[in-house]
Amino acid sequence: MKRNRTARRFGFCALWGLIWPVSLQAQISISASDMFNQPGQYYRAYANATNNTSVSVSGMLGSAGGPQLWDFTSGPADIIYRFDYLAATNAPHSAAFVAAGARLAEQKMTESSASQAWFYFTQDAARGRLAYGFYDPEFSAGIGADDPQEVFSSVLNDFPATIRYGDAWSASTTFTNVITFGDPDDPMSFLSVDLLIEYSAADMVDAYGVASSPGIGFGDCLRINELATYVLSADFNDGSGFQHLETDYVRNYYWLRPGRGIVAQVTSQQTSGTPPDNNFLTATAVARMFETNHPDPVNPGTGGGIQGLKLTLGPSGALLQWTALSTVTSYRVEYTTNPGTGWQPVGNTTTGNFLIDTDAGKPNTPVRFYRVVCLP
Repeated sequence: MKRNRTARRFGFCALWGLIWPVSLQAQISISASDMFNQPGQYYRAYANATNNTSVSVSGMLGSAGGPQLWDFTSGPADIIYRFDYLAATNAPHSAAFVAAGARLAEQKMTESSASQAWFYFTQDAARGRLAYGFYDPEFSAGIGADDPQEVFSSVLNDFPATIRYGDAWSASTTFTNVITFGDPDDPMSFLSVDLLIEYSAADMVDAYGVASSPGIGFGDCLRINELATYVLSADFNDGSGFQHLETDYVRNYYWLRPGRGIVAQVTSQQTSGTPPDNNFLTATAVARMFETNHPDPVNPGTGGGIQGLKLTLGPSGALLQWTALSTVTSYRVEYTTNPGTGWQPVGNTTTGNFLIDTDAGKPNTPVRFYRVVCLP
C-alpha cells in the first residue's frame, strides 16, 4: 500500500517523458542562413486583399514573453504572394541599386494579377541585411508620386546578423519622389512638388514560442514587434524648402523560424499622430507562408534541446538534472499544476545544470509538471 500511495503522490514521474519532451528546448536564435538571401530560393504566402481593406486580428498577435503558441493555419487567403530571390544584376530596374551596393533582389508577385514589386539588398556577414531601396508601382501610386523607384539615401540595416529573444535595434534612412499636379498639356496649370520621406523603425524581439503554419508545419519561433515611422515633408519650390506635412505610423509583427525566415507578418492600419497600440485589433495586411524550397536548418535552436534530463525524488524535494550546453549561459526551471498553462519559475535562474524544488512532495503541494528553459 505504501508503494501505491507513493506512485499516486508523485505521479508526474511516470508521465514526464510523455508530456514535455517538446517543451524542453533552448530559446532559439535566427541567423543569416535562416533567412532568404540565396538566388533560387522562394516562398509563397496567403494574404488578404489589400485594397483599402482591414482584417480582424483579435487573438492572433499573442502577447509579450513566452513560451506561447501562434496558430497561423487559418486566416485570410484572398490572394497568394510569391517571393523569388535572384542576383540583383539579373533583376530589372536594378542599375541604381547595384551601383549603391545591392547584390540580391527579392521579387514579390501577386499570382492572380502578376503585379510585381522589387526589393534590393545585400546580406552582410557581420551587419545583417542591408537594404538599398525598392521598385514598387503600388507604393508610388499610394502616395501620388510619379516614380516607382525609391533609392535610399543611406543603407538601411533592417535586420541584424543574429536575432535572439530580448534583442532590440533601430534603423533609419530617407528617400525622395516627385508629385505632379495639373494638366501636362497646360503649362500654366502644371505644379511639381518634391516629396521627402524620412523612414525609421524601432524593433524589439519581445516574444517566443511555437508557430504553426499551413503546409510547412510548426516550429520554434521568435516574434519581432516593429514600430515604423514615416515623416513626410514637401518642397513646393517656392524657396521655403521642405515643410512638414504629416507623421504616420505603422506597427509590424514578424514571426521568424529557423530555416524558414519570416513565416508570418501582420501590419497594423496606418495612424497619424499616435502610434498603433501593441494589441491592435484590425490590420491592413496579414501574410502566412505555406510553401518554400528553403532548406531545413542544419542545427535548429541555440545548441538544441535539453539533453540528459533526470528527475530524482527525495525527502528534500525534487532534484532536476540535465546536461550543460556550451551555447547556453543560464537556465530557468518552471513548473505548472495544469499542463499547457500557468507556468511559474522554480527559484532563481541558474548557470549550473541542476536545481532542487524543495516544495515538491510536501503534503499540501499538488502534483507538479516541470520544464527547463535555456536562456541565451
